[in-house]
Amino acid sequence: MDDNSALCCCEYYDINYERNHILACCCNCEDLDEAFERFISGRSVPDKRRQAVIMTIQDRLRIPWRGGAKQIAFDAILPVFIIPCMLLIASISVWWTIFSFTTVLIFLVFISSFLIRTIPFTKFFFVWTCMSLVTLYVIFEFIVIPFLEILLIENIALSVLIFGFVMCVYIMKKRTQHLPRLGDAEYGYTGQFSCKWVNCSKCQVKVPDKDHHCIWFDCCVGKHNQCSFILSLLFAISALLYSSNLTLTSVCHPFSFFKTILLPDDCSEVYKLFELSFSFVSAVYSIIIALLLLILLCQQLLLVSLGLSLKEWTRLSFGSKLCMALTAHRPNNRGFCNNWKSVICWNKLYLQTNQVENS
Repeated sequence: MDDNSALCCCEYYDINYERNHILACCCNCEDLDEAFERFISGRSVPDKRRQAVIMTIQDRLRIPWRGGAKQIAFDAILPVFIIPCMLLIASISVWWTIFSFTTVLIFLVFISSFLIRTIPFTKFFFVWTCMSLVTLYVIFEFIVIPFLEILLIENIALSVLIFGFVMCVYIMKKRTQHLPRLGDAEYGYTGQFSCKWVNCSKCQVKVPDKDHHCIWFDCCVGKHNQCSFILSLLFAISALLYSSNLTLTSVCHPFSFFKTILLPDDCSEVYKLFELSFSFVSAVYSIIIALLLLILLCQQLLLVSLGLSLKEWTRLSFGSKLCMALTAHRPNNRGFCNNWKSVICWNKLYLQTNQVENS
């Protein structure tokens, strides 16, 4: 067949720019053969060889498509299957709930170090965040709402909180895209709000006073978007706790708190019906995520107040952390009010500085 002819739905050009077919995905793979040979012989597989195997799998994992087979990232599609399966298994019984959540937690600990080392630009964690959001919202709208225990105003309030979270994440990523790219001229402030620009190899941008790279949002967090990051955590925690309370009071026996607030009381019968158990475990999953985000939110509030980045905090001694870093050297600390002002008003100051420099 002529190499210049049109591709059929199962053909594609691989990483070596050679014409290939989906059915040949398991053929002629030297990296996989050598890695498997080392594994069965008890020898360690070098990181370079592991990365080559991952790249080969990513290149050959494709689906038939008009005009040529389309590539799909296996690390990005894992959450699409893991999250629904985790909730389905957890809905069998209370012991399966404990087993399912514990297994997934251990899996995330191991897979995170593996993916960050072998696939630095992985979308696994960002897809996990998106898939969790979509799954929980779909369960709430199509399983919990039909119980007819949720008022319209409560549903609207939850939707507003979710919309606020999505918009904050969008603003975070949008502001990061507008930062100077690696290799551009140096940027900075003079005076009270000067900042240090740190290169991020994952985002390929220069980040002002970089705090950390958030793998769950696939975005760097720095002075330019730290306010949006904190607001996104507030919206996410509020939405998760609110939705879990609405779900639990719908599937469990509720009681009135001060005659105005409904709280769940007895949930011993939720595993008798699939719809009840599935809704229950989704609420438990929401509470777990909310607690983790609450810890992250408290950490962010503390770091901004102290004028520290997450990297600087991790370098502190245990004694300094016990004293909330009040006795530690903090070169970027400008006082409580100015620390928060630099985070909240950073983009306004950035635009004003650029206008002055351009004029």
